[in-house]
Amino acid sequence: MKKLILVILALVCVLILAAQNRIEPARSQDEDNNPDLSSNLEINQKIGLVLSGGGARGLAHIGVLKVIDEMQIPIDCIAGTSSGAVIGGLYAMGYSAVEIEAIFLKMKWEDIFDEKIDRQDTYVGNKRWKPYANFFFDIEKNFLPKLPQAFLSGNNLINIFFDQTYDVCHIRDFDKLAIPFRCSATNILNGEQKIFSSGSLHEALRASMSFPSVLQPFKYKGQMLIDGGIINNLPAEIARKMGAEFIIGVQANSGLKTESELETLIDVLDQTVNLGITKNVVNSRNLCDILITPDLEGMTNLDFDKREEIIALGEIAARDYFNSHDFNFPERKPLNKIDKLPDLISFSRIKVEGNLYLSDAKIREYVGLSVNQAYSKKDILEAFHEAYNFDLFSFIYPTIEKVNDSYILIIKLLERKRSRYGLDVSYNEDNDIAVGITLEMNNVLQKNSKMLLNLQVGDSKELNLDYVKNFGKHWGVYFHVFPYLKEYKLYYFNDEHEKTNSVRSLEYGGTFGVGFFARNAMIAEFYSYSFHSQLYQDVASFDERHTISTGFGVKLLREDLDDYVFPMQGSEVFMKYSEAKKDFYSDFNNRTFFAKFRFIFPFTDRFSLKYKFEYGSHFENKANDYDPFYIGGMDNFMGLNPKEKIAPIYKINTIAGRVKLGENFFVDLQFNLLNLGNVDYWQPAKFLYKAAGVKLGYRSFLGPIQIGAALDEDYRSYYYFSLGYEFDQFEFSRR
Repeated sequence: MKKLILVILALVCVLILAAQNRIEPARSQDEDNNPDLSSNLEINQKIGLVLSGGGARGLAHIGVLKVIDEMQIPIDCIAGTSSGAVIGGLYAMGYSAVEIEAIFLKMKWEDIFDEKIDRQDTYVGNKRWKPYANFFFDIEKNFLPKLPQAFLSGNNLINIFFDQTYDVCHIRDFDKLAIPFRCSATNILNGEQKIFSSGSLHEALRASMSFPSVLQPFKYKGQMLIDGGIINNLPAEIARKMGAEFIIGVQANSGLKTESELETLIDVLDQTVNLGITKNVVNSRNLCDILITPDLEGMTNLDFDKREEIIALGEIAARDYFNSHDFNFPERKPLNKIDKLPDLISFSRIKVEGNLYLSDAKIREYVGLSVNQAYSKKDILEAFHEAYNFDLFSFIYPTIEKVNDSYILIIKLLERKRSRYGLDVSYNEDNDIAVGITLEMNNVLQKNSKMLLNLQVGDSKELNLDYVKNFGKHWGVYFHVFPYLKEYKLYYFNDEHEKTNSVRSLEYGGTFGVGFFARNAMIAEFYSYSFHSQLYQDVASFDERHTISTGFGVKLLREDLDDYVFPMQGSEVFMKYSEAKKDFYSDFNNRTFFAKFRFIFPFTDRFSLKYKFEYGSHFENKANDYDPFYIGGMDNFMGLNPKEKIAPIYKINTIAGRVKLGENFFVDLQFNLLNLGNVDYWQPAKFLYKAAGVKLGYRSFLGPIQIGAALDEDYRSYYYFSLGYEFDQFEFSRR
């Protein structure tokens, strides 16, 4: 009898506990036809919302939230991982689902994944050089290159998160958000879960979605954190610990791929991550009272361009689920009141964290914000954007602390390695294949200095060493040293524009300059130079010639193009004048002037008009074989082969219309006029050549690809092809 009584009491206790802790047993959406769910269920418990990771697939959470808002379902706490952490964090701030949808639909995803500094925003001191590398590699202590930890540092991402969470970025306790919030990350050093319940919200979101190999691990208080979904992609137990008695879970991560679907490196990486995720969500699914799994078949973690469709699929899944079940949820309570940051904020103190080589004072100077001055959110973001454009930081972003009634700005950063390699592989019909390797050293030899040691091999061989020491940041003076060695081939053409023979040219020398720079304005430099040039036999038979020239000059550069190769707006002004005297280490008296002007006038986002004028002159009548200008080619005069003609004086006028057909695809229709000779004629009828052509351009990860075709005035055709940065990257530094 005692045993029977004990068994009955045990069963009663189990039933009571089940009734208190759970309205229905754990289930997946495959169990939607469970007859117990067809009845009217009264929900009186504390409701938790759990959102999984899933990359772009996680945008389906927004559609689910739209239905939750429409049904006025009260959410008492939120736990999220990765993309679910981002959407859950915004919802926890008090954003509605519709507002979150507007944020993500307006967001330019290419801005997040493209951390390259736009040419237009490049610090003026770095505009001395044209683009000289497509790929950069950090350097080991033994000077060997090493691969980075990930494709992206996450600079753009964390600053976007700061922008969206600005109102609450000073709140350190996530229980004091409009809805209590938690998110998780994974410590890659020991595999432990890091649960964020406090700190800066934008840092927590950045840590939670650090997808391995795509985003650099996020360093936080001695931990290296990666995507929280690696060990907990549906953090239902975190919501339980927050006090949730009834859990609505949304699972958006992709499933395991079949053998036939594992085609690319990204597929294999995604599968590797999903192996762990698939296992860790099993228990979490069982903790969910409602589990919504949108049908995202065919959607990948990187399909951000399909965001509208993904959001709609989330909404469809949630609407179908709640329409097929009868729940009675309690009325929504007012959200927690939060202390929002004011529109204008002044800082009582500015701190710096994370710097190794640059001083606190120098970093504050780069950011340009001061204490006791009022700033808007836009002012703060622009200041950090400009600091990043100095190309000294892997990332740099703000956090804000509130102490009593004052605010402290904390500048958090990771400096770029002071030395790195740059690699450029280029090809054109003139120089064939060329490989350029550049050792870049920033602030190594001296503070506020930059050195480039460039080696180029191929049909044209070069060794360039370019060193600049700046005195000042936004403006100031500098000195500049540029020794070089260069060997290249020159071709001779007949009247039929065919190559007949060639000679080799070897030139070595250097320049030394002192200049002035002003940010967003110009660089002006006074310089001296000396060079020794030698032409020697290749195919052509002739007497070798040696030339020595020493002189001085002045050069000026102003540029604000949005891209150097395919600009859609902006301008470039480059002028250089030099003079040499025969009685001062020179074989000839010589005066040289070169000027290049480019103006790009945008009419729409997709169409621009370009005018380019190029002019070179030795002023006096000179023999063509002394230091001439070389004319012809796709970026010079379409209507001649590259460097087909030489002359001491020339002028080229180019008018072109540029159409941007896609994000990285461009078409130019252009008309050229060339005037050249031994005398500086300005009359258009003298020695005039005309040509028209079309250029197709594509901005690829290998560098710019350009294909051109042109007709001259005699209807002869010319064809051009180039890959990579095949121009002279050190044009400004040369004599």
